[in-house]
Amino acid sequence: MKKMILTLLLVVAGLSVCIAEEPAPPNVVLILSDDQGYADYSFMGHDIIQTPRLDRLASESLVYTRGYVTTALCSPSLSSMLTGLYPHQHGTTGNDPLPGIKREPWISTFRSMPQLPRLLAQNGYLSLHTGKYWHANPEVSGFTDSMGPTGRHGTEYSLSIGRDTMQPIYEFIDKAQEQAKPFMVWYAPFMPHTPHTPPQRLEEKYAALGAGRQTKYYAMCEWFDETCGELLDHLDEKGLTDNTIVFYICDNGWGSLGRGSVKGASHEMSVRTPVMIKWPGQTEPRKDERNLASNLDLVPTILAACGVDIPPELPGVDLLNDEAVAARQNLFLENFTHDMLAVDQPAAGLRDRSYLGREWKLTVSQPPHPDLKLKKWQMAAPTEMVQLFNLKDDPMQKTNLAAQHPEKVSELTKEIDRWWTPEK
Repeated sequence: MKKMILTLLLVVAGLSVCIAEEPAPPNVVLILSDDQGYADYSFMGHDIIQTPRLDRLASESLVYTRGYVTTALCSPSLSSMLTGLYPHQHGTTGNDPLPGIKREPWISTFRSMPQLPRLLAQNGYLSLHTGKYWHANPEVSGFTDSMGPTGRHGTEYSLSIGRDTMQPIYEFIDKAQEQAKPFMVWYAPFMPHTPHTPPQRLEEKYAALGAGRQTKYYAMCEWFDETCGELLDHLDEKGLTDNTIVFYICDNGWGSLGRGSVKGASHEMSVRTPVMIKWPGQTEPRKDERNLASNLDLVPTILAACGVDIPPELPGVDLLNDEAVAARQNLFLENFTHDMLAVDQPAAGLRDRSYLGREWKLTVSQPPHPDLKLKKWQMAAPTEMVQLFNLKDDPMQKTNLAAQHPEKVSELTKEIDRWWTPEK
Protein backbone atom coordinates (compact mmCIF):
# COMPACT_ATOMS: atom_id res chain seq x y z
CA MET A 1 0.00 0.00 0.00
CA LYS A 2 2.79 2.39 0.96
CA LYS A 3 4.54 1.55 -2.31
CA MET A 4 1.37 2.36 -4.29
CA ILE A 5 0.93 5.69 -2.48
CA LEU A 6 4.58 6.55 -3.12
CA THR A 7 4.14 5.71 -6.80
CA LEU A 8 1.03 7.91 -7.01
CA LEU A 9 2.86 10.76 -5.30
CA LEU A 10 5.70 10.47 -7.77
CA VAL A 11 3.26 10.47 -10.69
CA VAL A 12 1.47 13.53 -9.35
CA ALA A 13 4.79 15.26 -8.76
CA GLY A 14 5.81 14.42 -12.30
CA LEU A 15 2.59 15.88 -13.64
CA SER A 16 3.15 18.99 -11.57
CA VAL A 17 6.58 19.40 -13.07
CA CYS A 18 5.12 19.02 -16.57
CA ILE A 19 2.46 21.60 -15.84
CA ALA A 20 5.01 23.99 -14.36
CA GLU A 21 7.20 23.64 -17.43
CA GLU A 22 4.38 24.45 -19.84
CA PRO A 23 5.59 27.64 -21.56
CA ALA A 24 3.53 30.75 -21.01
CA PRO A 25 1.94 32.27 -24.14
CA PRO A 26 4.21 35.00 -25.53
CA ASN A 27 3.32 38.65 -25.22
CA VAL A 28 3.23 40.70 -28.43
CA VAL A 29 4.36 44.28 -29.03
CA LEU A 30 3.67 45.81 -32.44
CA ILE A 31 5.69 48.95 -33.22
CA LEU A 32 4.23 50.76 -36.22
CA SER A 33 6.09 53.68 -37.74
CA ASP A 34 4.05 56.25 -39.68
CA ASP A 35 5.32 57.88 -42.90
CA GLN A 36 8.97 56.82 -42.79
CA GLY A 37 11.11 56.00 -45.81
CA TYR A 38 12.42 52.44 -45.95
CA ALA A 39 16.05 53.61 -45.92
CA ASP A 40 15.57 56.25 -43.22
CA TYR A 41 17.30 54.34 -40.43
CA SER A 42 20.99 54.02 -39.70
CA PHE A 43 20.72 50.19 -39.79
CA MET A 44 19.34 50.51 -43.33
CA GLY A 45 22.31 52.63 -44.38
CA HIS A 46 21.16 56.25 -44.01
CA ASP A 47 24.20 58.51 -43.74
CA ILE A 48 22.64 61.18 -41.51
CA ILE A 49 19.63 59.82 -39.62
CA GLN A 50 20.58 58.13 -36.35
CA THR A 51 18.30 55.43 -34.94
CA PRO A 52 20.37 53.70 -32.22
CA ARG A 53 17.46 51.93 -30.50
CA LEU A 54 16.00 50.53 -33.70
CA ASP A 55 19.53 49.60 -34.78
CA ARG A 56 19.85 47.57 -31.59
CA LEU A 57 16.43 45.99 -32.17
CA ALA A 58 17.52 45.07 -35.70
CA SER A 59 20.69 43.44 -34.35
CA GLU A 60 18.50 41.26 -32.11
CA SER A 61 15.87 40.46 -34.76
CA LEU A 62 15.09 38.58 -37.90
CA VAL A 63 15.05 41.52 -40.33
CA TYR A 64 13.43 41.37 -43.74
CA THR A 65 14.93 44.31 -45.59
CA ARG A 66 12.55 43.68 -48.49
CA GLY A 67 9.33 44.11 -46.57
CA TYR A 68 6.31 45.73 -48.23
CA VAL A 69 2.86 47.08 -47.50
CA THR A 70 -0.01 46.18 -49.82
CA THR A 71 -0.88 49.81 -50.46
CA ALA A 72 0.84 53.07 -49.51
CA LEU A 73 -1.93 54.82 -47.62
CA CYS A 74 -2.40 54.88 -43.85
CA SER A 75 -5.90 53.49 -43.30
CA PRO A 76 -5.86 50.57 -45.76
CA SER A 77 -2.31 49.65 -44.78
CA LEU A 78 -3.06 49.53 -41.04
CA SER A 79 -6.33 47.71 -41.78
CA SER A 80 -4.37 44.99 -43.58
CA MET A 81 -2.15 44.65 -40.52
CA LEU A 82 -5.22 44.05 -38.35
CA THR A 83 -7.07 41.65 -40.67
CA GLY A 84 -4.35 39.98 -42.72
CA LEU A 85 -6.35 40.80 -45.86
CA TYR A 86 -5.77 42.93 -48.96
CA PRO A 87 -7.61 46.28 -49.03
CA HIS A 88 -9.91 45.08 -51.80
CA GLN A 89 -10.86 42.19 -49.49
CA HIS A 90 -11.45 44.12 -46.25
CA GLY A 91 -13.04 47.02 -48.19
CA THR A 92 -11.10 49.95 -46.75
CA THR A 93 -9.20 51.03 -49.83
CA GLY A 94 -8.73 54.70 -48.92
CA ASN A 95 -8.53 57.02 -45.95
CA ASP A 96 -12.00 58.54 -46.31
CA PRO A 97 -15.31 58.14 -48.12
CA LEU A 98 -16.18 60.79 -50.67
CA PRO A 99 -17.26 64.09 -49.06
CA GLY A 100 -20.81 63.84 -47.78
CA ILE A 101 -20.77 60.04 -47.46
CA LYS A 102 -20.72 58.55 -43.96
CA ARG A 103 -18.00 56.18 -42.80
CA GLU A 104 -20.33 53.73 -41.01
CA PRO A 105 -20.80 51.24 -43.89
CA TRP A 106 -17.02 50.77 -44.09
CA ILE A 107 -16.79 50.33 -40.34
CA SER A 108 -19.54 47.70 -40.40
CA THR A 109 -17.87 45.78 -43.21
CA PHE A 110 -14.48 46.01 -41.55
CA ARG A 111 -15.93 44.69 -38.28
CA SER A 112 -17.02 41.49 -40.07
CA MET A 113 -13.45 40.66 -41.13
CA PRO A 114 -10.94 38.59 -39.15
CA GLN A 115 -9.38 40.83 -36.50
CA LEU A 116 -6.06 40.11 -34.78
CA PRO A 117 -7.05 41.56 -31.36
CA ARG A 118 -10.37 39.70 -31.37
CA LEU A 119 -8.73 36.38 -32.27
CA LEU A 120 -6.19 36.85 -29.49
CA ALA A 121 -8.89 37.88 -27.00
CA GLN A 122 -10.73 34.62 -27.72
CA ASN A 123 -7.58 32.89 -26.55
CA GLY A 124 -7.13 34.76 -23.28
CA TYR A 125 -5.14 37.80 -24.40
CA LEU A 126 -5.59 41.40 -23.37
CA SER A 127 -4.81 43.93 -26.10
CA LEU A 128 -4.18 47.67 -26.04
CA HIS A 129 -4.70 50.12 -28.87
CA THR A 130 -2.74 53.37 -28.90
CA GLY A 131 -2.28 55.98 -31.62
CA LYS A 132 -3.93 55.63 -35.03
CA TYR A 133 -6.89 53.43 -35.89
CA TRP A 134 -9.36 54.91 -38.48
CA HIS A 135 -12.43 52.78 -37.69
CA ALA A 136 -14.03 55.04 -35.05
CA ASN A 137 -13.48 52.81 -32.02
CA PRO A 138 -10.81 50.15 -31.41
CA GLU A 139 -13.56 47.92 -29.99
CA VAL A 140 -14.48 47.27 -33.65
CA SER A 141 -11.33 45.12 -33.90
CA GLY A 142 -11.78 43.53 -30.50
CA PHE A 143 -9.16 45.49 -28.56
CA THR A 144 -9.88 44.91 -24.88
CA ASP A 145 -8.24 48.22 -23.90
CA SER A 146 -7.63 51.49 -25.74
CA MET A 147 -7.10 55.22 -25.46
CA GLY A 148 -10.77 55.67 -26.36
CA PRO A 149 -12.73 56.17 -29.58
CA THR A 150 -10.59 57.58 -32.37
CA GLY A 151 -13.16 59.09 -34.71
CA ARG A 152 -11.25 59.31 -37.99
CA HIS A 153 -7.56 58.42 -37.64
CA GLY A 154 -7.22 59.45 -34.00
CA THR A 155 -8.09 61.95 -31.30
CA GLU A 156 -5.71 64.42 -29.73
CA TYR A 157 -5.43 62.04 -26.78
CA SER A 158 -4.81 58.82 -28.73
CA LEU A 159 -2.27 60.59 -30.95
CA SER A 160 -0.43 61.89 -27.87
CA ILE A 161 1.18 58.48 -27.43
CA GLY A 162 4.91 58.77 -28.01
CA ARG A 163 4.90 62.52 -28.53
CA ASP A 164 3.67 63.34 -25.01
CA THR A 165 3.43 60.13 -23.00
CA MET A 166 4.00 56.38 -22.86
CA GLN A 167 2.05 55.98 -19.62
CA PRO A 168 -1.06 54.27 -21.07
CA ILE A 169 1.16 51.43 -22.29
CA TYR A 170 2.90 51.08 -18.94
CA GLU A 171 -0.41 51.03 -17.06
CA PHE A 172 -1.83 48.42 -19.43
CA ILE A 173 1.19 46.15 -18.98
CA ASP A 174 0.76 46.43 -15.21
CA LYS A 175 -2.90 45.46 -15.60
CA ALA A 176 -2.05 42.42 -17.71
CA GLN A 177 0.55 41.29 -15.18
CA GLU A 178 -1.85 41.75 -12.28
CA GLN A 179 -4.38 39.56 -14.11
CA ALA A 180 -1.65 37.10 -15.15
CA LYS A 181 -2.74 37.35 -18.79
CA PRO A 182 -0.69 37.50 -21.97
CA PHE A 183 -0.99 40.80 -23.81
CA MET A 184 -0.61 42.58 -27.13
CA VAL A 185 0.36 46.24 -27.43
CA TRP A 186 -0.46 48.16 -30.63
CA TYR A 187 1.98 51.08 -30.58
CA ALA A 188 1.00 53.19 -33.60
CA PRO A 189 2.14 56.72 -32.79
CA PHE A 190 1.72 59.67 -35.13
CA MET A 191 5.48 59.58 -35.72
CA PRO A 192 7.50 60.57 -37.66
CA HIS A 193 4.32 61.74 -39.46
CA THR A 194 3.56 65.46 -39.70
CA PRO A 195 3.31 67.73 -37.81
CA HIS A 196 7.08 67.63 -37.68
CA THR A 197 7.56 69.10 -34.21
CA PRO A 198 10.71 67.44 -32.84
CA PRO A 199 12.43 68.53 -29.63
CA GLN A 200 14.64 71.56 -30.21
CA ARG A 201 17.75 69.59 -29.19
CA LEU A 202 17.18 67.14 -32.06
CA GLU A 203 16.28 69.83 -34.58
CA GLU A 204 19.50 71.67 -33.75
CA LYS A 205 21.46 68.42 -34.02
CA TYR A 206 20.27 67.67 -37.58
CA ALA A 207 20.61 71.27 -38.69
CA ALA A 208 24.27 71.03 -37.63
CA LEU A 209 24.60 67.74 -39.53
CA GLY A 210 23.53 69.48 -42.74
CA ALA A 211 20.05 67.98 -43.14
CA GLY A 212 18.78 71.17 -44.75
CA ARG A 213 15.08 71.02 -45.73
CA GLN A 214 14.82 67.56 -44.15
CA THR A 215 16.00 68.74 -40.72
CA LYS A 216 12.65 68.44 -38.95
CA TYR A 217 11.81 65.09 -40.56
CA TYR A 218 15.20 63.59 -39.73
CA ALA A 219 14.82 64.82 -36.16
CA MET A 220 11.36 63.23 -36.00
CA CYS A 221 12.87 59.87 -37.03
CA GLU A 222 15.28 59.97 -34.11
CA TRP A 223 12.58 61.18 -31.71
CA PHE A 224 10.42 58.22 -32.72
CA ASP A 225 13.45 55.97 -32.23
CA GLU A 226 13.83 57.28 -28.67
CA THR A 227 10.22 56.38 -27.85
CA CYS A 228 10.77 52.86 -29.15
CA GLY A 229 13.73 52.63 -26.79
CA GLU A 230 11.56 53.73 -23.87
CA LEU A 231 9.06 50.97 -24.64
CA LEU A 232 11.73 48.29 -25.04
CA ASP A 233 13.46 49.42 -21.83
CA HIS A 234 10.16 49.10 -19.98
CA LEU A 235 9.85 45.48 -21.10
CA ASP A 236 13.34 44.88 -19.71
CA GLU A 237 12.52 46.57 -16.41
CA LYS A 238 9.42 44.41 -16.00
CA GLY A 239 11.31 41.21 -16.83
CA LEU A 240 9.13 40.62 -19.89
CA THR A 241 11.64 40.77 -22.73
CA ASP A 242 12.40 37.06 -22.93
CA ASN A 243 8.74 36.12 -23.44
CA THR A 244 7.70 38.98 -25.68
CA ILE A 245 7.64 39.02 -29.48
CA VAL A 246 8.42 42.47 -30.86
CA PHE A 247 7.37 43.30 -34.42
CA TYR A 248 8.38 46.40 -36.31
CA ILE A 249 6.95 47.73 -39.60
CA CYS A 250 6.00 51.07 -41.21
CA ASP A 251 2.61 51.84 -42.79
CA ASN A 252 4.02 53.61 -45.88
CA GLY A 253 6.94 55.67 -47.08
CA TRP A 254 7.70 59.35 -46.89
CA GLY A 255 9.06 61.90 -49.34
CA SER A 256 8.15 62.86 -52.88
CA LEU A 257 8.32 61.47 -56.38
CA GLY A 258 8.84 64.43 -58.65
CA ARG A 259 5.90 66.68 -57.79
CA GLY A 260 3.81 63.95 -56.15
CA SER A 261 3.83 62.41 -52.69
CA VAL A 262 4.88 58.81 -52.18
CA LYS A 263 1.57 58.23 -50.42
CA GLY A 264 -0.86 56.36 -52.62
CA ALA A 265 1.85 55.31 -55.08
CA SER A 266 3.31 51.90 -55.89
CA HIS A 267 6.92 53.09 -56.07
CA GLU A 268 9.51 51.37 -53.87
CA MET A 269 9.82 54.59 -51.84
CA SER A 270 6.11 54.29 -51.09
CA VAL A 271 5.55 50.63 -50.31
CA ARG A 272 8.83 49.22 -49.04
CA THR A 273 9.65 48.92 -45.32
CA PRO A 274 11.94 46.88 -43.11
CA VAL A 275 10.07 44.19 -41.16
CA MET A 276 11.65 43.09 -37.88
CA ILE A 277 10.76 40.22 -35.55
CA LYS A 278 12.50 39.79 -32.20
CA TRP A 279 11.64 36.71 -30.14
CA PRO A 280 14.46 35.76 -27.77
CA GLY A 281 15.33 32.08 -27.91
CA GLN A 282 12.95 31.49 -30.83
CA THR A 283 14.33 33.57 -33.71
CA GLU A 284 17.94 33.78 -34.79
CA PRO A 285 19.00 37.41 -35.34
CA ARG A 286 19.91 37.84 -39.01
CA LYS A 287 19.26 40.06 -41.98
CA ASP A 288 17.29 38.54 -44.87
CA GLU A 289 17.91 40.64 -47.99
CA ARG A 290 16.45 38.18 -50.50
CA ASN A 291 13.04 36.96 -49.39
CA LEU A 292 9.87 39.06 -49.54
CA ALA A 293 7.72 39.98 -46.54
CA SER A 294 4.37 41.79 -46.39
CA ASN A 295 2.17 43.54 -43.87
CA LEU A 296 -0.28 40.72 -44.71
CA ASP A 297 2.07 38.39 -42.85
CA LEU A 298 1.77 40.02 -39.44
CA VAL A 299 -1.52 38.35 -38.52
CA PRO A 300 -0.60 34.76 -39.47
CA THR A 301 2.87 35.13 -37.94
CA ILE A 302 1.53 36.40 -34.62
CA LEU A 303 -1.30 33.88 -34.46
CA ALA A 304 1.07 30.99 -35.17
CA ALA A 305 3.50 32.19 -32.50
CA CYS A 306 0.68 32.52 -29.97
CA GLY A 307 -0.76 29.09 -30.74
CA VAL A 308 -3.97 30.46 -32.28
CA ASP A 309 -5.59 28.94 -35.36
CA ILE A 310 -5.04 30.99 -38.52
CA PRO A 311 -8.20 31.79 -40.54
CA PRO A 312 -7.86 29.83 -43.80
CA GLU A 313 -8.78 32.81 -46.00
CA LEU A 314 -5.67 34.80 -45.06
CA PRO A 315 -3.23 35.18 -47.99
CA GLY A 316 -0.13 35.90 -45.90
CA VAL A 317 2.48 33.49 -44.55
CA ASP A 318 4.11 32.87 -41.19
CA LEU A 319 7.37 34.81 -41.42
CA LEU A 320 8.95 32.45 -38.88
CA ASN A 321 8.30 29.48 -41.16
CA ASP A 322 11.45 29.36 -43.27
CA GLU A 323 9.99 26.95 -45.81
CA ALA A 324 6.90 29.07 -46.42
CA VAL A 325 8.97 32.23 -46.80
CA ALA A 326 11.44 30.59 -49.18
CA ALA A 327 8.60 29.15 -51.28
CA ARG A 328 7.07 32.57 -51.87
CA GLN A 329 8.12 33.90 -55.24
CA ASN A 330 6.14 37.15 -55.38
CA LEU A 331 3.85 39.65 -53.72
CA PHE A 332 1.01 41.73 -55.12
CA LEU A 333 0.34 45.41 -54.45
CA GLU A 334 -2.65 47.64 -55.10
CA ASN A 335 -3.01 51.40 -55.16
CA PHE A 336 -6.28 53.32 -54.75
CA THR A 337 -7.48 56.90 -54.58
CA HIS A 338 -7.50 58.64 -51.21
CA ASP A 339 -11.33 58.76 -51.19
CA MET A 340 -13.68 55.76 -51.55
CA LEU A 341 -16.88 55.67 -53.59
CA ALA A 342 -18.90 52.82 -52.06
CA VAL A 343 -18.15 49.99 -49.67
CA ASP A 344 -19.39 47.39 -52.18
CA GLN A 345 -17.20 48.83 -54.94
CA PRO A 346 -13.62 48.50 -53.68
CA ALA A 347 -12.30 48.70 -57.25
CA ALA A 348 -13.97 52.03 -57.99
CA GLY A 349 -10.92 53.93 -56.79
CA LEU A 350 -8.38 51.47 -58.17
CA ARG A 351 -5.40 53.19 -59.73
CA ASP A 352 -3.01 50.32 -60.27
CA ARG A 353 -2.08 46.74 -59.45
CA SER A 354 1.48 45.47 -59.19
CA TYR A 355 3.37 42.21 -59.41
CA LEU A 356 6.46 42.23 -57.21
CA GLY A 357 9.05 39.48 -57.52
CA ARG A 358 12.58 39.06 -56.30
CA GLU A 359 13.81 40.74 -59.49
CA TRP A 360 10.93 42.08 -61.61
CA LYS A 361 8.20 44.56 -60.76
CA LEU A 362 5.26 45.29 -63.07
CA THR A 363 2.68 48.00 -62.38
CA VAL A 364 -0.44 48.19 -64.55
CA SER A 365 -2.46 51.40 -64.11
CA GLN A 366 -6.04 52.36 -64.94
CA PRO A 367 -8.22 55.45 -64.52
CA PRO A 368 -10.44 55.55 -61.41
CA HIS A 369 -14.23 55.22 -61.62
CA PRO A 370 -15.78 58.26 -63.39
CA ASP A 371 -18.19 58.85 -60.49
CA LEU A 372 -15.30 59.64 -58.20
CA LYS A 373 -15.36 63.43 -58.01
CA LEU A 374 -11.80 63.92 -56.88
CA LYS A 375 -9.28 66.69 -56.85
CA LYS A 376 -6.99 66.86 -59.87
CA TRP A 377 -3.99 65.50 -58.00
CA GLN A 378 -5.98 62.36 -57.12
CA MET A 379 -7.15 61.84 -60.71
CA ALA A 380 -3.76 62.40 -62.33
CA ALA A 381 -2.69 59.35 -64.33
CA PRO A 382 0.93 58.26 -64.72
CA THR A 383 2.57 59.16 -68.01
CA GLU A 384 3.13 55.44 -68.64
CA MET A 385 0.20 53.13 -67.83
CA VAL A 386 2.38 49.99 -67.91
CA GLN A 387 5.69 50.10 -66.04
CA LEU A 388 8.23 47.28 -65.80
CA PHE A 389 11.38 47.51 -63.70
CA ASN A 390 14.27 45.22 -62.90
CA LEU A 391 14.69 45.98 -59.21
CA LYS A 392 17.95 44.09 -59.01
CA ASP A 393 19.57 46.56 -61.41
CA ASP A 394 17.28 49.54 -60.85
CA PRO A 395 16.01 49.62 -57.24
CA MET A 396 14.76 53.21 -57.53
CA GLN A 397 12.63 52.45 -60.62
CA LYS A 398 14.25 54.95 -62.95
CA THR A 399 14.08 53.01 -66.24
CA ASN A 400 10.80 51.59 -67.55
CA LEU A 401 11.62 48.41 -69.49
CA ALA A 402 8.07 47.60 -70.63
CA ALA A 403 8.74 48.38 -74.29
CA GLN A 404 11.92 46.29 -74.33
CA HIS A 405 10.33 43.22 -72.67
CA PRO A 406 6.75 42.79 -73.96
CA GLU A 407 6.87 39.06 -73.21
CA LYS A 408 7.67 39.75 -69.54
CA VAL A 409 4.85 42.31 -69.39
CA SER A 410 2.42 39.73 -70.78
CA GLU A 411 3.63 37.01 -68.40
CA LEU A 412 3.38 39.15 -65.27
CA THR A 413 0.07 40.75 -66.29
CA LYS A 414 -1.42 37.25 -66.37
CA GLU A 415 -0.09 36.69 -62.86
CA ILE A 416 -1.74 39.90 -61.67
CA ASP A 417 -5.06 38.92 -63.27
CA ARG A 418 -4.90 35.47 -61.69
CA TRP A 419 -4.45 37.16 -58.32
CA TRP A 420 -7.32 39.67 -58.65
CA THR A 421 -9.27 40.82 -61.66
CA PRO A 422 -11.66 43.64 -60.64
CA GLU A 423 -15.21 43.54 -61.94
CA LYS A 424 -15.59 45.81 -64.95
